[in-house]
Amino acid sequence: MRHMTASSLAAFALIASASLACGPAAACPQPQTAKDAPSSPPGAQVVGELKFDWPVPGWTVIECWTENKERITVAARDGALVRAAQSGLVVYAGELKRYGSLVLIRHAQGFVSAIYGAIGDLRVKRNDVVEKGQPVAVIRTSDRFPEAKLRFELRRGAEWVDPRSFMISPEPPREDPGGLVEAR
Repeated sequence: MRHMTASSLAAFALIASASLACGPAAACPQPQTAKDAPSSPPGAQVVGELKFDWPVPGWTVIECWTENKERITVAARDGALVRAAQSGLVVYAGELKRYGSLVLIRHAQGFVSAIYGAIGDLRVKRNDVVEKGQPVAVIRTSDRFPEAKLRFELRRGAEWVDPRSFMISPEPPREDPGGLVEAR
C-alpha cells in the first residue's frame, strides 16, 4: 500500500468506519443538510456555497444515511469516465481491500469527496491537482464489483454531509445509448 499522510489516513479511517452495506433510503435516518453543515475554516474566503458536479452520468439507485455516514450510489455504464466533482487535491488514489479503487479529493471550504466502488483505470495519483470535470477513473465491472455502480460521499470538516445538498442538480445527467450526455 502506498504511504499515506496523516490527513489522507484520517479521511480513509472515517470512510472505513462505516459499513458498505446499507438498506433502502427509507430505513436510514434523515441526512444532515447544507444548512446544518459547519462553516468554512476561519480566514477562508467564501464566495458562495461550493457546488459539486455528478462524477458520472447515470441513475441514482441508492441514497443512504446512517448515524455517521451518508452516500449516493450511482448506476452507470461500464467504461464511463468518472470525473472530479469539483477542483481539488488528490489525497489518496489507490486500491483498498474492502473498497476496491478509492479516490479521495480535498476541496475548498473543508470538503473531501470519496469516490469508490466499481471503478478502475485510475487517472490520478496522490498530490495531483485536479480540475472540476477532469477524468479521475473509469467505471469498471469485475468479479468483485459485477454491477457498474459508483459510490460518492462528501465530508465537510469532521462531518458527513448529504451529498445531494451540494450537487449542482438533483439527479445525475443521463447518458444516451450513443454516449452523448444529456443534462436532466
